[in-house]
Amino acid sequence: MNNDLTAITELQSPGTTAVDAGLQQRKSADTRIAILDATVECLASHGYANTTTKEIARIAGLSRGAMLHHYATRQQLIEAVTDHAFYRHMEKFVIAVSELTEEKRTQDNAGILIDWQLYLSREYCAYLELIVAARTDDELREMFVPKARRHDRVWQEQLARVFPEWAGDRARLGRSRRLVQAVMSGMVLNRAVWDDPKIERSILSLLSNVLLDLREGRLDWPA
Repeated sequence: MNNDLTAITELQSPGTTAVDAGLQQRKSADTRIAILDATVECLASHGYANTTTKEIARIAGLSRGAMLHHYATRQQLIEAVTDHAFYRHMEKFVIAVSELTEEKRTQDNAGILIDWQLYLSREYCAYLELIVAARTDDELREMFVPKARRHDRVWQEQLARVFPEWAGDRARLGRSRRLVQAVMSGMVLNRAVWDDPKIERSILSLLSNVLLDLREGRLDWPA
């Protein structure tokens, strides 16, 4: 199983990698990551409107001045965290799927449960806050939509690597991924309202079976 993360490194926020760098560069990269992780936590806990530089600095354990040294404006920070949240989400997914046995991956379709757990993560919750806010915030939408489309492209490419059994039919893989996104994002949005773990398990089981049928050709997408 290929767990190579090279293909998604383009999504890492600038200044957060310091391989073979000096001590000061590594400290700066660690601080940036701490700030971005704090921004994820703030978005997930308080929502986009209440994500302020003051609150992010508090969560990160930094002075506001120290934080602004790395990200001078809220807009710069939100732009950086958009890539960071997606990268973290995808990194965890690729590593977890790569650790599955072939039987678990291909026959049990265990990737569905991994995906669902990550849809419940702080990273996806933060990303969802940005998706929703971008509907009515013109400035955010102008930045967010092109990034989200790039994320989608990289995600599709990585899926073909970690699920080689799908790689022969990229169109079918792409449509199937859209189905997973639509179902799981809807489940996340309605989770508190439904408050029904049993129906969650049932939907995930049905989704898993549908994907297996699509992959094996027992079911096809309508023309």
